Amino acid sequence: MLDESARRRPDFDALHATWITLADGTPWAFPKPWLQIHATFEGGRAVGTLPMLTYGPELEELIEAIEGCCDNEALLVGAATLGAYLLRRNYDLDDRDLDRLFAVRAGEPSSWQWAREVIGVATGTAGTRSFRDGSG
Repeated sequence: MLDESARRRPDFDALHATWITLADGTPWAFPKPWLQIHATFEGGRAVGTLPMLTYGPELEELIEAIEGCCDNEALLVGAATLGAYLLRRNYDLDDRDLDRLFAVRAGEPSSWQWAREVIGVATGTAGTRSFRDGSG
């Protein structure tokens, strides 16, 4: 079993994290998306604002790919890739470690809970949001 606290990166920030229990039965801290506010324009003049939850542009394509998954294998691969990307922001984990954290049990729908939670946090539809500046 992996020791969650021993794998934390030096810049680990529990205040801006949400906890998800993974396949190993241990809660792990996933970074929360941050709120980014864009000005909206009409005729070259700012007329309002548009709030958006984000992890940055590098993650937007992965989230879009998961939304297009049409079978369980693709969904598992997409959710695990997304989860690993986010988890490595807070932890020093190699591929062998990740192999143990992202799994589902055939015929057991509850074993998909971590995937639902990872997707929910990444898309801003579950968990809480961070209002930090998004720089780290």
